[in-house]
This record gives sequence, C-alpha cells and structure tokens, in this order.
Amino acid sequence: MKHNRNILVGLIAVVIIAGAVIWIRGTPPQPANPADSVPAATTSAGTVVISAAQATMSGIVVQTLPLTRFQPQTSTYASVLDAGPLLQLRGQLRSALLQSDAARARAAASQREYRRLALLNRQDHTVSDKATEAAHAAWEADRAHLQSAQAILSAERDTARSRWGGVLTGWALAARSPQLDALDSDRQALLSVALPQNGASGSPPPTIRIGVPGAGSEFTARFASASPLADPLTQSPAYFYLAPRAGLRTGMRIEAFAPAGSSVEGVVIPNSAVVWYANRPWAYVQSDATHFTRREIAVDTPAADGWFVAHGWHGGERVVVKGAALLFSQEFQPQPQPGGPSAGGDDDD
Repeated sequence: MKHNRNILVGLIAVVIIAGAVIWIRGTPPQPANPADSVPAATTSAGTVVISAAQATMSGIVVQTLPLTRFQPQTSTYASVLDAGPLLQLRGQLRSALLQSDAARARAAASQREYRRLALLNRQDHTVSDKATEAAHAAWEADRAHLQSAQAILSAERDTARSRWGGVLTGWALAARSPQLDALDSDRQALLSVALPQNGASGSPPPTIRIGVPGAGSEFTARFASASPLADPLTQSPAYFYLAPRAGLRTGMRIEAFAPAGSSVEGVVIPNSAVVWYANRPWAYVQSDATHFTRREIAVDTPAADGWFVAHGWHGGERVVVKGAALLFSQEFQPQPQPGGPSAGGDDDD
C-alpha cells in the first residue's frame, strides 16, 4: 500500500514538472528595457545619427546648396548637315550673279552707244542709218543677254531659298561671308534642329545646348535662320544652327536641349548625392551636427552634373555630396539584439 502511494506521488511530480517546462517554453522572452529594442543609430524613419568625428573619418562631405534660377529645357534632336552643297551653291550663285552684272554692264554700254549714234544721226546725219540700226540691234541683243542672265540668277536664287532659306542664300550671294568661311574651314558645323510644334509659334531660342557623342562634353549652338524644310523624322519645324565642329561629323543625329518656359528658382542636387531605394531617388540632408535625414528628390529636370529641384527644397540646406551610400548602409544596418554577442559583456575566455 505504501509502495503504491509513492508511485502516485512520483507521477504527480512528473506531471507538474512537464507542465512547467511547457509553460516556460511557450512564453516569449521580454527585453529587459523596452528602449533596447530601438536601433541605436536610427532615431526615426530615414534619419541617421553619426558623430562629427565619425563623419570625418568616413569621408562624408556636406555641401551647402545655394538657391539658383534654372531655365527648364526640352530635349530635341539635331542633325549635322553636309555643308558641301551650300558651299557649291555659293560658287553657282556667285557665277550667276557675275554673269548678270556683266550682262547689265554690256547692255548699259550698248544703250549709251546707240543713243549717241542716234543723236548724231538725227542732228547732221554724220552717222548713217545703217550704223544706227546696228547699234540698236547690239543694244537689243545685250538686253536679251541681260534678261537671260537675270532669269538664271533668279532661278538659282529661288532654288537655293527653297532648300536653305533666305538667310543662308544671302550668305552664298554675299561677296564675303564669314559664316560660310567658317564652314569651309571646318571651324564650325551646320545643324538642322527640330523644335516642338508648340515652340515653333514663337521665336526660336537664340542658343541651344548640344552633346557630342563620346566626347562627354556639351557645346552651345547659335541660331542662324529658319529652315524651309521640316525635320524628316519628327515632321517638326526645323531651324539652322551653327556650332563648333569639335568632334561633330556629317550625318550625326545628336541630342539637343532647348529652353522651355520661364526660369524658376530651386537648387541643383549633384549626382554624387543621390542614392536609390525602392526605385526612388533620395538624398541625405544634414539637419544638425549629428543628424542626417533621407529626403526624396525629383529627377525629371536634368541640370549640369545633377538634377534641378524646385519643390520641397530651399537654398542653404546642407546635403551630403560624398558618402551618401555609407549613411544609407548605416541606416539599414541590422542592430544587435539585447544579450547578443555584440551587446557588450564579459568574454568567456
């Protein structure tokens, strides 16, 4: 009887111990201090805390962005034209012009001679009627040659204007043309620039920016005149511009940037300040000596070596232009858990 009672007591003890073990294992551990569960380097979403000494050692560079005015631009295309036909046209027009001038001079001389002989014939008949008639026939022939030369010149000029417009045709007709001399010596290149329809109603911009493929640089092209032809690809109105030759080759189709609308105020975010997260661009702004806040930017307005932003940014803000990736990695670095190996404590060895 006593033996059976001991067995019953043992079974009850086993059940109690097993229940305690199951309860302990099913209870989640609680941190000793709720504040320990917050990462030490992040005080709020998108904000990183780092000391000035750490920032210097990490090579983080901050730049104050000045408020600036920016001219919005639209992207378009420019074609590098072969100036050879225009230079040949200069020779043809100059030849036709000289022939017309020569014919005019001959007609004027023969007219004077006819009138002189006709006057002598009427006064005292010292000049025969036959000589007078011959002089008149010579004048008529010279007048016909003049009309022919003028018709050829007019046809050449009309053909030139239909292809090159009045301004470039004027260059070809001029006795001296610095513009054509620059094209002939390869100091400049002639561009045909397609401007959008909405920009064609007003005056074309006096200058545009063009990028030379492979050169990694931009140049300024200056307006010359409107083209009588539309762009063959976009069917937009085309305009002639002159640009430094500087690596441009005939037949190239290059990107050009033309002013669009009125200038606005904002700041330029350098490319080196931009980090990408969740398919969106961001930059870190220093709010005080130790705090850096990640702020989203817009990248729909390119500027020189960066992006122009006008909304949500103000002049004088301090932006990280070097080391933004380090701040980004620090912001998302996993933080040590309380009681973990990196939480501090005595080494076992």
